[in-house]
Amino acid sequence: MTNTAFMKSFTPLIIVLLSAVFLTGCATLKPTRTPGDFVRSIHFSPLDSFSYDRTVVSGMTYRNVDDAALNTLSKQMLTKELGKRGFKAVESNGDFYVVVKWHKQISSYAGLFDSVDGPTSTMHRRHDGNSSTAVRVSLTVEIYDSTTNEIFWRAELPNIFDAIQFSEERVAQSLSRAIQQFPDRIEKDPHLPNIE
Repeated sequence: MTNTAFMKSFTPLIIVLLSAVFLTGCATLKPTRTPGDFVRSIHFSPLDSFSYDRTVVSGMTYRNVDDAALNTLSKQMLTKELGKRGFKAVESNGDFYVVVKWHKQISSYAGLFDSVDGPTSTMHRRHDGNSSTAVRVSLTVEIYDSTTNEIFWRAELPNIFDAIQFSEERVAQSLSRAIQQFPDRIEKDPHLPNIE
């Protein structure tokens, strides 16, 4: 068998292998859905200030310590995160207000990208038969227009962590992840004419 005949017989195999390497190199373990987005249209540029309205804790019973931590950390983290985006926190009568909802319930295993600990953590738990059904915590962050009291932005993070994994660090990470897609405040140029 000559070298040319040898190469011709392996050319299809080489093409298949190179294609497989190329396609697997394009694979990613990042979430394909974003945790938050606008649910209706809003004129965003006049929004300068916000108030933290409340934390709703529902579902299965929480320990008093966990309940207090959820209330305190929700207000602290979202005030901090929205402040970093240029919005001013006020006690009441802000341009928009924030409601955080924590829900604790029994659920089947979490989706691959739901856990705040990342997809590898979820994959490891899936192989453990005891963890396919567990008590898990879900988070929803809703932002309302103060003038109409209508929601305009929502982030839903189902099964963000197992209840047994509850820690202040996980709560803070979950809140940061929930608000990460909320846009920065729009800086208004005083030299531009007002078109309203």
